[in-house]
Amino acid sequence: MREAKRNTVKRKHRKWPWIILILIILILSGIGTFWMKYGYDIKGAIADGYSYSEGLTKSDFRPKNSTVIYDRNGKVLKKLSQSSSDYVPINKINPKITKGLVKVEDQRFYIHHGVDVYAIIRSIGARILHRRIEGGSTLTQQLVKNVVLKDQSQTVDRKLKEMVIAQQLEKKFTKKQILEFYINDVYMGHGSYGFSSAADYYFSKNQNELSIDKLAMLVGIPNNPAYYDPVSYPQRSLKRRNMVLYIFYKNKLISHNAYLNARKRPLGLKINEHKFDNDVSNNYALSYAVNNAAEELMKSSGFMMKYKFSSDKEMSQYYAKYQQEFERARGELLEGGYSIHTTIDMDVQNKIESIVSDTYKSYTGRDVHGKLAPQVSSTVVDNQTGDVLAIIGGRTTDGDQVNRAITGYRQPGSASKPITAYAPAFERGYLPQSTVIDSAIAGRKNWYSGYKGKTTVRDALANSINTVAYKLALEDNKHLYYNNLIKMDFARLAPEDDNPIIAIGGFQNGVTTTEMASAYSSFSRGGSFIAPSNLSSIYDNANERYIYQNTHPKKSIYTRDASYMTLNTMQSVISDGSGKNAKLDNYDFTAGKTGTTDDTKDSYFVGMTPRFTIANWTGNDMPSTLTAAEENLSMQAFKAEGEYLVDSLKEKNKDFKKPSTITVNGDKLSVQTKNRKQSIQDIIDTDFSKYNTEQTNKNSERLANLDYRIIYHLTKKEEYSRERKVEKAIEKYKESPIIKQSQYNKKLDQLQKIRYLNANVKRQNAKSDFNNQILDLQKDLNMSQAMFQTSKDNKKIAKYNQEKEQIESERASKRKAKVNDLMPQYNSQLQKVKDAYNNDDSDKENQKQKLIDIMNEIRSYGGNVPDVKINVNSSN
Repeated sequence: MREAKRNTVKRKHRKWPWIILILIILILSGIGTFWMKYGYDIKGAIADGYSYSEGLTKSDFRPKNSTVIYDRNGKVLKKLSQSSSDYVPINKINPKITKGLVKVEDQRFYIHHGVDVYAIIRSIGARILHRRIEGGSTLTQQLVKNVVLKDQSQTVDRKLKEMVIAQQLEKKFTKKQILEFYINDVYMGHGSYGFSSAADYYFSKNQNELSIDKLAMLVGIPNNPAYYDPVSYPQRSLKRRNMVLYIFYKNKLISHNAYLNARKRPLGLKINEHKFDNDVSNNYALSYAVNNAAEELMKSSGFMMKYKFSSDKEMSQYYAKYQQEFERARGELLEGGYSIHTTIDMDVQNKIESIVSDTYKSYTGRDVHGKLAPQVSSTVVDNQTGDVLAIIGGRTTDGDQVNRAITGYRQPGSASKPITAYAPAFERGYLPQSTVIDSAIAGRKNWYSGYKGKTTVRDALANSINTVAYKLALEDNKHLYYNNLIKMDFARLAPEDDNPIIAIGGFQNGVTTTEMASAYSSFSRGGSFIAPSNLSSIYDNANERYIYQNTHPKKSIYTRDASYMTLNTMQSVISDGSGKNAKLDNYDFTAGKTGTTDDTKDSYFVGMTPRFTIANWTGNDMPSTLTAAEENLSMQAFKAEGEYLVDSLKEKNKDFKKPSTITVNGDKLSVQTKNRKQSIQDIIDTDFSKYNTEQTNKNSERLANLDYRIIYHLTKKEEYSRERKVEKAIEKYKESPIIKQSQYNKKLDQLQKIRYLNANVKRQNAKSDFNNQILDLQKDLNMSQAMFQTSKDNKKIAKYNQEKEQIESERASKRKAKVNDLMPQYNSQLQKVKDAYNNDDSDKENQKQKLIDIMNEIRSYGGNVPDVKINVNSSN
């Protein structure tokens, strides 16, 4: 018996090694499988962490200053910000904050090296054993998450990066420095960053002046600023404060009596509201500058501006993406950290505003929205630089924040003729004295009755003959009337605008005065277009680099000869044509063109001297016919503005510069093209400029392809390995397209991971290409999210409509039943009334009123009974 037991025990002992071996194999297999699946991501996350930490300096932990906008002389015009921060060195921070924060948030702060393994194990144990969430992140990790990564996603790779960077920070900086960074950078709610800013906001005091109960409240906020918000949730904040006070007491930071007294006190808030005045709508020049700056930030992030579309759908999709990116970029400006230098001269801006206001001051009527009518927009462009000298978006910013010079897309009428019909015609060989025929064509009519027959190009433009302009555009086989506008960044061109009708102002969406002024301004530069702007530069203070510098690049649109002939012909508009009222009294060589639309709903005038160009529009926000006096306002405003600018800019009374190839004989011009010898200026403007541009582009391209080696000293293998990681991540992202809303957060995390990988790519061409791909993926993801939400909303609406129909049906049934109940009473009472009147009873009027009451009740329920007519027998 004993022998049998002994053998049984032996067999059991023999099984244990095998069980242990199988467990080890299973564990190792699990680890291997896990590593095969996630090892690449883990290694990538760790590598990213090291890469991020390499370039970190003290300046990365300084809160962003406001975005500051300067005028042309360096004077501050506006500060933009949506958060408040006040950086305080560690030796000036209340010591109770530094000691208390460590005891509450990270008791082992001075022991660990950025990551506290003990705290992580304790956190995991609390979750498993007690189902209680405890933070395992150190103060250093929290600093990395909120300031370096700015990523709140709960992913493994983000956590790994955070841990790596935290440990590297501990090597770079002392504990005192890290604590200083945290205390100054931590978000404390209501746009306040750091304890100093929070003390000022919640208590209107300096952090060194706060009592222990108030300090405890502040120390309790960083754990969850939204949940422990003292303003929105005072009871939660009070409980959190008392818990912090208890920790202070237990760690001997305060005495027992101090603890008891402090917890009895109320929160004692004395809010000092941080007012961030980011409104630029009351200043047309500033709102234009912010608009330009936002677009430049979009471009710096890889957004490609587009002006030509193959379909309305493509155009609609583009502008949906544009608006999304514009709001993001504008928000980035408000976050602060940029220095924006402009060309704004507020003296000129204010004077132009005053002149325009005086011109329109007698028109005090208002439209249905309470806005002054008629309205105005005006843009002044410096012909030498392309800078916008002044911009007027309406008659007042008081209760009217629309800047019509930027967003006021209206029809230019005949003002479009020089840029769409006449300049291209001069390029094809027409001269101002060339003969053209004013006759009926395709139903196009002139502003006057009938047709003039044979006339000259000069007279056709001076007298604004529609049929001639339309015919000239119709001859344009290259469609320059449309393609030139694309080159000059006309933003709302629709596919339908590729039609000669725009030569007489028939745009699908219209144009702005800023677009028109800059297009006309090209003629003064021999046909070279400079994009309008009032920016000089945008400097990113945090990264110490220029985002944008306005070098006023030129784009060739028209030839020099065609530009001069257009200007010369437009001078006849002022001297002999429809623009006589715009003639400047202090200048002899003004060129310009009028423009009115059907039923005179829009009045345009664009006029220029060699020094400046002004485009003016007059009309009502809700298009309606202008009076003859209102129609003339655009020219009146130009005359007043122009005379001021001639004096202010000290412009000499000289004509537009004539190319050497053109000969002028009275009103007749001729072009000498044979054996033309290029001048030094021609060589500089053409051959040298082209050569210089080509070389610059080649060098830029070379640097963009070799910067990983030249600047970062990486081998080709190392760089291409980094790029391959990004490519694989993008391929993996595309393998599983989003098909339901619940996938959104996961896809968002994947995109963030791709961005981290791309941060390591150093070849700028590749990085830029990846950025564009990531941006497209982000936009597609956002569109999918919007579609899911729309589908969800549509289901709710459908359900609501179904319930509504059911309720309406039930109500109709009840009303019908009520009418059926009342009809017998009606018939009975009707007979009583007849009898009462036939018998001439004394209560006949009472009987009649009862009948009327019953009739009204029937009708109130939707019933239909005829009015009663009582014919009384004459014998009675």
